[in-house]
Amino acid sequence: MNKILLGLSVATFLITTVVYAEEHHGASGEVHWNYEEHGPTHWGEFAETCQLGKVQSPINILTTQTSSIEKSSVIALNESVTSGTSVVDNGHAIQVNVDNGGMATVDGVDYKLAQFHFHGKSEEQIDGKQYDLVAHMVHKSAFGNLLVIAVLFEEGKTANKTVQKVIDSVGKSTQMNPADLLPKNSNTYFHFMGSLTTPPCSENVKWYVMKEVQSASKEQIAALRKFYDHNYRPVQPLNGRIVESK
Repeated sequence: MNKILLGLSVATFLITTVVYAEEHHGASGEVHWNYEEHGPTHWGEFAETCQLGKVQSPINILTTQTSSIEKSSVIALNESVTSGTSVVDNGHAIQVNVDNGGMATVDGVDYKLAQFHFHGKSEEQIDGKQYDLVAHMVHKSAFGNLLVIAVLFEEGKTANKTVQKVIDSVGKSTQMNPADLLPKNSNTYFHFMGSLTTPPCSENVKWYVMKEVQSASKEQIAALRKFYDHNYRPVQPLNGRIVESK
């Protein structure tokens, strides 16, 4: 029993470290990772897993090489919760911290939404295609395990109400329903095991990439890219991983 409790304590400490690292930058004068001179090819200098890890994200999903999803990987979404949020520039992305987010449940385990953030182009690719924008919805279980839902966006003629609210609220607190980010058909997706896409690149993260692509206007995409226009990691080797499809 003591060994189990010790293991859980270590896991919780590691996840707390990961979340802190995602949300805080280096102190003044400290060299910190970025997407430029200290970009992805140098991230191994900041976190060894970024260079040596074998289950890294993002990946290029080849649709002809996927397998049918296992029952234990099917995700149930209960995200529709209007919550207080704070929209921040975390130094790498525009991020929405959620006070009381919804849930994603996989194989009987609940993962609570902690935050979602945007990348100026999609990190994940599908059959080699990179999309115009992506939102990553980061969830955490009571034991500290992570699950990320990726929502892809293409440029369209109509403005996206949720994206616009995020743009208008940077540096402010507001109310949002994160479920509004999700596509109408959120029952079709790709699933694979991966990692955080920024240092410390921690692995054992459950990834779900929604198949139905959302739309945002040209002006909205440009507005987000004024903050960060190339904050996306290149795709990583699959290394024999199986990508499941539903």
